[in-house]
Amino acid sequence: MSKSTNAQKSGWIVWWINNVILVFGGLFIVLFLSNNGKPTPIHPTNAMLFIFFLFALVLAIALQVAAYFMIKFLHRDLSYIYPAVLVAFGFFCGAYLYFIPGLWGIMYNNHAKLNK
Repeated sequence: MSKSTNAQKSGWIVWWINNVILVFGGLFIVLFLSNNGKPTPIHPTNAMLFIFFLFALVLAIALQVAAYFMIKFLHRDLSYIYPAVLVAFGFFCGAYLYFIPGLWGIMYNNHAKLNK
């Protein structure tokens, strides 16, 4: 579709909100683990925290990339798959704002199928 629907616009808004939260969360974590610039040896607890946060960051970036494509193809062939994946992201990944474009996309696609 060349024309963006309101469901997709809400999806882009949610996607950008999640990106901003991800960036500020990453900055907060870096500042939390920086030890205020003091040259101290790496403590094993800090190293494990760093590895955990790095792993969480990679997962969050993968989620955002997948969400980008789900929003981009939200109404492709009036399929329920793309909005359902957004709902699953909201339910399983904790990105609750993805419920908005996901459910809206399901309703939009259902309405369009019924009017065909």
